[in-house]
Amino acid sequence: MVLTPGISRRVFSWMNRVLLLGGVLAGCGGPLESDGALEAQAQALAYPSGASRTVVSRRVVYKNASGAYQAAAGFEHFRAAGASDGTLHDIRIAEADAPGVREALVVMSAGQKISSSGHSSGVTGQSSNWDASCDSVSCPNVSLDGRSLAMKLDTLGWFPRGKTWLALVNDSNFNHLDDSDTKQRIVNGFVGWLQAQVRPETRSIYLAGSSRGGCLVMRLAQALRANTALDGINIYVSSFDGVCRNSQDELGTFDSKINNPVRPWGTFYGAWATNLTAQFPRRDRLHIFHVVGGQEVAPATGIRAFSGYASATPPSTGTNLDWGWYKQTWVKWKHKEIGNPYTEPGASEQAQVVSETIDAHLTWLDARIP
Repeated sequence: MVLTPGISRRVFSWMNRVLLLGGVLAGCGGPLESDGALEAQAQALAYPSGASRTVVSRRVVYKNASGAYQAAAGFEHFRAAGASDGTLHDIRIAEADAPGVREALVVMSAGQKISSSGHSSGVTGQSSNWDASCDSVSCPNVSLDGRSLAMKLDTLGWFPRGKTWLALVNDSNFNHLDDSDTKQRIVNGFVGWLQAQVRPETRSIYLAGSSRGGCLVMRLAQALRANTALDGINIYVSSFDGVCRNSQDELGTFDSKINNPVRPWGTFYGAWATNLTAQFPRRDRLHIFHVVGGQEVAPATGIRAFSGYASATPPSTGTNLDWGWYKQTWVKWKHKEIGNPYTEPGASEQAQVVSETIDAHLTWLDARIP
């Protein structure tokens, strides 16, 4: 079942939550349907795909005809934040929609690009070879998959086109192994650039990212929520197995692993603990949803997602969390499957992975935006 013109998004969301969270009663006081039946219903309730789009992804710093680095128009904040031109040259962003009226700002980030393999993103919609057309200035033909979070949200119209500024970070160059100073300068560049898009009518900012992109949007949310000038703006954050570097205390992560309670048998999925309440002391109008699997991104590296915790000390095994401003759900899926449920899982599992990642975030967002 897909969302049709005859079903409002609120009614659809209510139906979705009934099926995903509560089941369907056979009658007053009757038994819940079987797990298999509920799973089939949940998979059938999918948000409709959007239209595929082709966008231009620009470098925030490019090389001019003489080969010298130059800040791209509209991206001057990145260079002003002090990261090296060589680092900034690899940051590429597509401003898909840039209307004059901006009631909402939407920014989505793919994960870290390690190689051409597996860099397709279910969040931004880019394919694994999205950068094949890139030159020293831009990437003129980046295709966006209509099934992605970005294109589904675009079609749903919850943040209406014509009043929503939409930017897709195809490569943030916010690399896991970079030093803390470089990362902070990149974050500062993104924050300055984002704040420059705010208009008097802006009421919502939605940030979404997977893997290292998930860590990036969490850090952007930290900085934006700390800015009292933005107190009247709702900030929504979607993290898909967001990965922060625990050896640098990034996002407050440290060397205490919280085991995934639904991890597949024989695996060691888990996430680095962080006291998110301490990381976000100002939480008014802040809404975060983190879907976490915690598979080690590369064997024997210690690179894995983060997890919040509610007790005085991190538990050995996690639970799903809902603190009002912060929600966290554990899933059994691999890191790449969470980042792109359309290319990584097997065909028999794809619908369930989509339901628990992309569509779960849409259900969460639908329940919170005005």
